[in-house]
Amino acid sequence: MSRSPAAIRRWQLAAYLLLNGGFFFFDTAMGLFDVATYGYFTRQHVPGYYFALDFVMVSVPMLLGGWLAHQLNRRFGVRTVIGLGYAIATIGFVILFATGLYRIPLCLLIVSLLLGIVFSAILPALSRFIRDVFGAGKGAVLALKLDAVFMAVGMVAGVGFGTVWFGREGLAVFFPLASACFALAGAVHVITLFFPGVLRDYAGPATPARWSAALAAMRRAETKWRSLMLQPSLNMVIVPLMVGLPAYEARRGAGVVPVIGVVAAPIIVLAGRRCGMLAGRLAAPEILLRAMVARRGAALWPMGGFFILYGLAFLARPLPMIFLLVFAAHVMSNVVAGAVFYGVQTEFAEGETAAASALQSQLSTFVWVIVALLATGAMAFLPPAATIGIAALGLIAAALVLRGSGMTRVQSAPPPPISKQSGPLSK
Repeated sequence: MSRSPAAIRRWQLAAYLLLNGGFFFFDTAMGLFDVATYGYFTRQHVPGYYFALDFVMVSVPMLLGGWLAHQLNRRFGVRTVIGLGYAIATIGFVILFATGLYRIPLCLLIVSLLLGIVFSAILPALSRFIRDVFGAGKGAVLALKLDAVFMAVGMVAGVGFGTVWFGREGLAVFFPLASACFALAGAVHVITLFFPGVLRDYAGPATPARWSAALAAMRRAETKWRSLMLQPSLNMVIVPLMVGLPAYEARRGAGVVPVIGVVAAPIIVLAGRRCGMLAGRLAAPEILLRAMVARRGAALWPMGGFFILYGLAFLARPLPMIFLLVFAAHVMSNVVAGAVFYGVQTEFAEGETAAASALQSQLSTFVWVIVALLATGAMAFLPPAATIGIAALGLIAAALVLRGSGMTRVQSAPPPPISKQSGPLSK
């Protein structure tokens, strides 16, 4: 029996809310993993570059996982990939916990690979689904705020629970808790995929875009270029400081919070980061998101503010002051991150949003990997504060990248949809 468009839309809206409910559990698990990693590194007094290496371990598998998931989506369809991905990931987590291998830091690589594949499988499809349900403009802003409510609250919850429990329970409690949250997320997402009108026959872009061809086309369209390049540019600035400050605080030993037990200073930095992520996504009005995409230099102001606030956090001593500085910095950075989401939803045609989301994610992760590797190398030989210099160079590079958009004021022809370009996405 065929359903009316109004009925389909109601099913889609219900499915979207349920999908984000699944992401609440997913991101709670991610927050728990983050606390366990930072707390473990601090307790073990590992070298500072381990904090940067953790970023590499997370980002490299996501880059490879994105390419692999893209190929699997095209071959088997997104429903099959997401269902099997969650099943394999959950079984893998149970095996790692049952055998005790979760105590080996390198097992984070396995965890990150599984999470990266699942994330990369669902996010491009979800991007198109958001466009179907909410449309562009104010609808995209509403979708952004709903994402923040579910996903960022999950991150904050995971970090909050983990912060309380780490001093009392140690590392062992985190893996079963995080695995249970991840299994719940998988169950919710798989059930939702079979709602009427959800991700209908989606298998990724018909032909993945070649990076060089897609970017050359987007460079002639200034707002599309910025929609793709804002997040990679932001990563040049934020990644060195995000790995440098926790390592710096772990070495300095800034103190504890007696109310909730022994809390390592790096976890306080992590809590400020997650809370700022939530506030930045919720507070940004549409006019500000639009300005980030429409004006060449607009995004450089919050990037510069992030750099200054993190620099002050290196100098601050009291933990509450460090928390507030990091919180404010991530409010600024997440205004830019929100503009990325807004730009992909509003600047690309309906059939291009999934391909644009996938390409933007690949570019952002690639830059993340490169910058995290640079920070790892620097922190292996220099103190963590050296990452401030890397971030300063990143800010200059970001200005050049964003300034290079829109090289021609008059387009001879509109750029072709990036899903129609030829060549593999991973090149």
